[in-house]
Amino acid sequence: MKKLFLFAIVFCSFLGFAQAQNMYWVFFTDKQNTTFDPYSYFDAKAIERYRVNHADLYDITNYPVNQEYENLVKEIVTEFVGESRWLNAVGVTATEEQIAVVKSLPFVADVKPITTEASLTEAPVTTQATALDPMLNQVALMQGEKFQKKNINGKGVRIAVFDGGFPDVDTHPAFKHLRDNHQIIKTWNFANKKENVYGYNSHGRMVLSCIAGIMNDTTMLGLAPGAEFLLARTEVATEKKKEEIWWVQALEWADQNGASIVSSSLGYGKELHKLKDMDGSSIVAKGAATAASKGILVCTAMGNEGDVSEWRMLVTPADADGVLSVGAVSSLEKMESYSSFGPTADGRRKPNVVACGNDMVAAAKGNYMYAQGTSFATPMVSGFAACVKQMHPEWSAMQLLEEIEKSANHYPYYDYAFGYGVPQAGYFTDNKKDSKHAFDLSEDNDYLYIVPVNPNEHRKIFYNIQNGDGSMDKYNVKSFDGQVTDDKAAFRISKNGLQNGQTVHIWYNDQYAKYVMGKDRVAAVDTALASVETQEKSDFRGSRDGKSGSGYYHLKQTKYSKGLVLNASFMVPAMWSPTGNIHTADRVSRSLSFSFVHNWQVVPVYGLGFRIGFGSSWYALRDYTDPAGLYTTVEPNQVVLLKKHNLKTSQFDLEFTQRFVLAHLSASKCYLEAGVFGDWITGSRLKTKTVIDNYKSTRVEKHYYRDGMNKLDCGVRLRIGFTNIGAIYGQYRITDIMKTGNDLPKWEVGIQIFSF
Repeated sequence: MKKLFLFAIVFCSFLGFAQAQNMYWVFFTDKQNTTFDPYSYFDAKAIERYRVNHADLYDITNYPVNQEYENLVKEIVTEFVGESRWLNAVGVTATEEQIAVVKSLPFVADVKPITTEASLTEAPVTTQATALDPMLNQVALMQGEKFQKKNINGKGVRIAVFDGGFPDVDTHPAFKHLRDNHQIIKTWNFANKKENVYGYNSHGRMVLSCIAGIMNDTTMLGLAPGAEFLLARTEVATEKKKEEIWWVQALEWADQNGASIVSSSLGYGKELHKLKDMDGSSIVAKGAATAASKGILVCTAMGNEGDVSEWRMLVTPADADGVLSVGAVSSLEKMESYSSFGPTADGRRKPNVVACGNDMVAAAKGNYMYAQGTSFATPMVSGFAACVKQMHPEWSAMQLLEEIEKSANHYPYYDYAFGYGVPQAGYFTDNKKDSKHAFDLSEDNDYLYIVPVNPNEHRKIFYNIQNGDGSMDKYNVKSFDGQVTDDKAAFRISKNGLQNGQTVHIWYNDQYAKYVMGKDRVAAVDTALASVETQEKSDFRGSRDGKSGSGYYHLKQTKYSKGLVLNASFMVPAMWSPTGNIHTADRVSRSLSFSFVHNWQVVPVYGLGFRIGFGSSWYALRDYTDPAGLYTTVEPNQVVLLKKHNLKTSQFDLEFTQRFVLAHLSASKCYLEAGVFGDWITGSRLKTKTVIDNYKSTRVEKHYYRDGMNKLDCGVRLRIGFTNIGAIYGQYRITDIMKTGNDLPKWEVGIQIFSF
């Protein structure tokens, strides 16, 4: 095969290195002529993990990349960065000319540029630690003392930590127990292709301390000081585009070396991605999902974009299926404003859970400090997961994830800021969560009332409004306001705008309840304590917009859609005898236009919108009588038998609409839309074909027709259609286009095709 491509390789060797170099994934078609022995490749703990998760050791993704394919690509490109068994691909640096040759190779299935750029998911504020607490908030929020009392510390569970480096981990006193007990099993620096990871970015040291650090030999910084560790350096500030390759390679390395949990406080977001890309489609998200399929629980950070108005959403790979995505809180009832919001771009629930984001961490030179970010909430959950895995080694990764969700303090209540809440150790050590009869529900025609049993115990009230299709209209965290109704202090939720089939989910002081609008009044109220262990998990498919500040989180009722529309229509000829100026034709007139549309869904059944576009109309006419005398001259002895005309107009169109949702069908909504429009005619041209001498000859004349036309016309439109698909519409033009005589057709019907 080398001879076959010798010319291409020699050609590429003469390409100048001054040309622009880009990063690419090169995907191969197959793994022919490769062999694989899982029992010599995998660590014993990996083989056991595959068994517990019923995963296939001989899955084709575990087979190595075809070395002949890889070597041929190496000889063409500028730099070979690394390979991925799971993706059956190699990462390379190459010029455009080199990659064109690579694409031509018969065993290359696809080539994709690498455009992602990772960021560490820590907030920029850090403060020096000034006091030591016997039980730090970061541990206490998760009831860590319950694990400690039962000597549950993650012992024997292997965790892989991916980061930008681990300086001082080989000397810092917070990790002395890891060194003394040989709990750091392996290390690998993917950037430098060597084992030493004890340097570089201090972020990794801080993250690791939130899993296994012990301060002054007594105070636990994380929950799993007994776990085993694989430390991987995957991030280098000067090599951003290579990080994606190294991160996927680190997953495969963790898989091979027996990790049951991966802790990654890294995210790929707004730098080089769009919001729509946060749908599990990125390479790192696909890698994380593959790891989950092989029985690895991947704990990953939501990101710190909560305060970034143009983003706010999570960052990949937190959007991956089967991973445990973690947000940040400062207490059980207050979210950190920087923590990113869910859901994913395709509507799946994220985050799964939250944890303390302002944590005591190991600092340089043996010191300690506070640091903020979902970077530090994530390893807190990773250590929690290790403790649960120690207690239940027989659980699969998916069982582990689901049980951690159920252990969270809000479960089964959910929203896109807190997820299911903060995981609680008591769910596993005591077989229950804290629960109580904290409130009752009552109602009248206007309000739903939350009536606390103890009105003096003012706690936060969490509630969301969920549509029948599972989408969430909004969610709130509000302080109990103590309103009085029927001699009882209560918090009330207005029923104004609630539709039949919508459900109000409520969480207050360790009690959950739900109210279904439109059912029998008494039967509609369904209360349940936090110890509920099962709940149907329908996806929330709603807007991703969120609002934060001072303990208030709101998923706006206003959901919007926007995009381009193609309109094609025909005009209905007027039904009267031609007299005077331009007469309507017996042929069909037509119109074609392109529009930009923007719609706001104010409430579930009503919305507002506008569209702006440009188009052209062609009017087929006959029997033209020219008041200006432009076309009345005919050569002597010639008789005009018929005149046929085509009037073309070009116009800008502006329309304002009201939309009424009729039904929800799958991802689309059937709607009725009424609007008013105005057209500004920017130009017109009249083409006349005169038939003379008993059809023996014709004459064609063109004229830019201006004086006989109004510049502005307006009218009304009515549509019925489906969101994101298309519509049919009819319109009536109220004003005249022609200044004198009979006007052009006023009625028009057509279709619209949406392209969002």
